[in-house]
Formats: sequence, C-alpha cells, structure tokens
Amino acid sequence: MIEKANAVRSFFNKNRNSVLLLSGGVDSSVLALLAAQGSDGSVRTLTFRTLLVNEEEIEAAEKLSAHLGLRHTVMDVDISDCGEVKDNGPDRCYWCRKTLQRHALSWARKNGCSIVADGVQADETSERRPGLRAADEDGIRHPLAEAGLSKDEIRTIAREAQLPCAEKPPAPCMATRFPTGIPLQFKWIGRLQEAETILASMGFSNFRVRFFPPGMAMLEIDPSQMGKAWERREELVRLVSKVGFPVVSLDIEGLKRGKMDRFLEVNSSDPD
Repeated sequence: MIEKANAVRSFFNKNRNSVLLLSGGVDSSVLALLAAQGSDGSVRTLTFRTLLVNEEEIEAAEKLSAHLGLRHTVMDVDISDCGEVKDNGPDRCYWCRKTLQRHALSWARKNGCSIVADGVQADETSERRPGLRAADEDGIRHPLAEAGLSKDEIRTIAREAQLPCAEKPPAPCMATRFPTGIPLQFKWIGRLQEAETILASMGFSNFRVRFFPPGMAMLEIDPSQMGKAWERREELVRLVSKVGFPVVSLDIEGLKRGKMDRFLEVNSSDPD
C-alpha cells in the first residue's frame, strides 16, 4: 500500500498543474491528500454544485481543500438542461459525466491545468460504469486506480491521516433515488435531502430515501438497523411526512446497491 500511495504522490510531483475533481467522498479526498503531499500544494481542486449534489458534500470538499492548503473552486452547473440526464435512462451517469467534464476541461484550459484527475479507484475499473467510460473518452486520469489502490486501502490511508471522511459510507448523487427509467423530478430532490437529514439525525448511518411517483418516500435502511427502524416507524412516518411526502414506506429488503436498476428489467420485459 505504501508503494501505491507513493506512486500517486509521484504522479502529482510530475504533474503539478493538475486539477482534481473533488466530490467530498473518501476516494477523492484521499486523492487530494496524496496530491497535496506530492505537489507541495500546487494542484487545484474543483467541485460541482448541481441539483443532484448534497450541499454537505460541497462543504466537506471546501473544508478538506482548506485543510490541505489547496486552492478550491466550486462551479455551478445546471444539469437539468441535459435531457439524457433528466430522462434517467441506464446511461444517465454517462451523460452527466460528459456534461460535467465538458465544464471541467474548459475550466482547466482557462486556468492552465493540463491534467484533470478524478477519484476512481482500482475496484471500480472491473465494473460496468457508464461514468467511467465517459471519463476515459475525455482523457480524465485516475491516479488511484492507475496505482492499484483499492477501496480498503484508501480507507486505511484516510484513517491514518485522520480524515473526517474515513468511515463515511458511499454517497451517490441524488439521481439514484429515482427508479431507473422514470424521469427525474427535480422538485422532489430537496424533500429527499430533508428526509435523509432526518434519518441521519435519528442515528441511522447507511440508508437512502427513494422516490416513487406520484409522491411516495421509500426508506431503504441498512439491514443491521432494520430493527431500530421498525421500532421507530411511527416517528419516521411522522417526520418524513412533514417534509412533503403523502406516503412513507419502509423497504423490508433493506439497502442494497443497484436496486433501482431492477426497474429496467421490468420495463424491458413483455407481459404475457
């Protein structure tokens, strides 16, 4: 792991005029840490503010950049202008990344940055990820993956550096709260964020609040915390209803990655 981390530091020692796409999650945060160490703080960080990004993630990116002494920029992008993103098809991530990268590459050219890098790590390169395909098409570099750093190794580095995000669970964009194939309804995103804030304040640590038309909030909670959710179900319903959801349901299967993609199979199959 030490050799891999040093490889990332060496990359940025040689490429000091780089800009990092910093989301506030553990992967891009460790990338920023190693880049700051390797470049003596000369790299830049760039974070996008869109309707699909939680403001807490942006604040985390700002605080980390300040802590590491890196110049940080927050760029506002109206992602709702992209029809392919709004349609929420299976390649939504591809079109979202293409849109954001277009802005990032333009910003990099204007600010003298020859390399745009992201926090993709080695475990992700073997998976089907439309966003990764978009990044590769646009020449975005993946220093963590190129060095062979895995998710577990990245968390270890974060713990050793005492980064606040070391134990932070994944926080995918708010578009993942909608069933794949169902167009995004941006007016509900603020309510979904409020509902997830409520769950966090109640002590739940790994969850999603999904939206189902015309106005249902489905709570997906880590299976290990389902007992607690059932015991406090009346409180959950009362509080989540207050933010504007007429119906609040608890998914008894619990949180499971990729669940919203199952609707693609339903929509593509012909009923007998």
